[in-house]
Amino acid sequence: MTMTVPADDDRPEVRDMQRWLQYAPTPPPRGTKKYDVFISYRSSDRAWAMALYDVLKLASWEPFLDQYALVPGTALETSLTDALEASSSGVVLWSSRTKDSEWCRRERTAMSTLARRGFNYIFAKLDDEELPLFAQGDLYIDFSDSPEGARGVNLLKLMCGMRGIALAPDAVKMAQKVDEDATRALVAIKAAISAKNVGRLTEIGTSSEPGMLASPAPVLAAAQGLISLGKNAEAQEVLRRARTNFPKSVRATQLEGLALRRQQKFQDAIDVLSELKEAGHQDAETLGILAAAWDGLYQKSEKIQQLRTSRELYRTAFQADPKDYYTGINAAAKSLFLGERDEATRLAAAVLPLVEKAADGEDFYAACTLAEVYLLQRNFAGAAAQYQRVADKHLTRCGDLRGTRDQARRICAAHGSSQEETEKLLALFAFVDEE
Repeated sequence: MTMTVPADDDRPEVRDMQRWLQYAPTPPPRGTKKYDVFISYRSSDRAWAMALYDVLKLASWEPFLDQYALVPGTALETSLTDALEASSSGVVLWSSRTKDSEWCRRERTAMSTLARRGFNYIFAKLDDEELPLFAQGDLYIDFSDSPEGARGVNLLKLMCGMRGIALAPDAVKMAQKVDEDATRALVAIKAAISAKNVGRLTEIGTSSEPGMLASPAPVLAAAQGLISLGKNAEAQEVLRRARTNFPKSVRATQLEGLALRRQQKFQDAIDVLSELKEAGHQDAETLGILAAAWDGLYQKSEKIQQLRTSRELYRTAFQADPKDYYTGINAAAKSLFLGERDEATRLAAAVLPLVEKAADGEDFYAACTLAEVYLLQRNFAGAAAQYQRVADKHLTRCGDLRGTRDQARRICAAHGSSQEETEKLLALFAFVDEE
């Protein structure tokens, strides 16, 4: 299967809803610069960073996002410094999930130094976490009411901050309408996910309602919700609409690969994601989903080279971003499946400090990863207790939980666990097959 990227949509309703971006400031003349804005973020806020990247591309800005631009194996610090100097402005994402003062101080110091040469930077505050003391005099925009991504009035304010100009009064009215429409759409999407109403979620995701056409975030939220419910064919239907309306969205293509993989269309997923990878998107998200597709192919064919390909993709991505626990934990598990127990133990130990604060189960992926670390370390009681906390707090995520259960089963098999021990652990997931 070959990925095709549709041309920009010319339907009047799409043009009308995206016309609000005419009020967005255009990027400054680039000159010798390669990027219009450098997006600084921590891995816990990757989804928000990707949503910002998509909407900036929609507004004809050229953003730098490390996971889309850096090639694994390059010197990370040097590459980031070079990219920062090649950018005209910067935005720093800040939240309670990423309150790493030392990281923030370093990024902000570099940006403030560049400001003497006309570089503008601004903080995007994603929740109620106060800015660190050294940055409290800096300009910031509060996005605590839009966890799905930047949109509407605050997006325009952010872009104005990156240009160092004031927001035009004429822009506010239309941008406020975008905010209202998107908020209504997102409430409806969350309600449909909570109610497991697949028909309603598909209807919203493929509709031409104003809230679904002005920015990529709502339609991608609908697609991701369907994937989390295990309704991957419906998610593909929504993603076809997303790629038509937002052809520059990298996230839409990543989710397409994920939906294909979960339908066990492994070669199709590999084709889609390999094309994305060869286009330069060698980020942890793309490599991680691609690696999972190779592992799926291995489980069908039992060709060990496919498992090695999967492990190497995961391990390469983790080496490029040692704070990305998703690629790290999967590199560990695949190493165990390959019989490389020492490497599995080493990688699991590297992942543990990244997720040990997720013991409450609230953060689904981090909490599942913590349980898997315990399982890789043969701490079955700790793994069972952690999986139980995750299941209790995320009862609607049957599709995601099935994948978690299947991985737990494989780890138990690789450990040579007894049937009783394995069945006791997997019983925690019995409800995911009731639908």
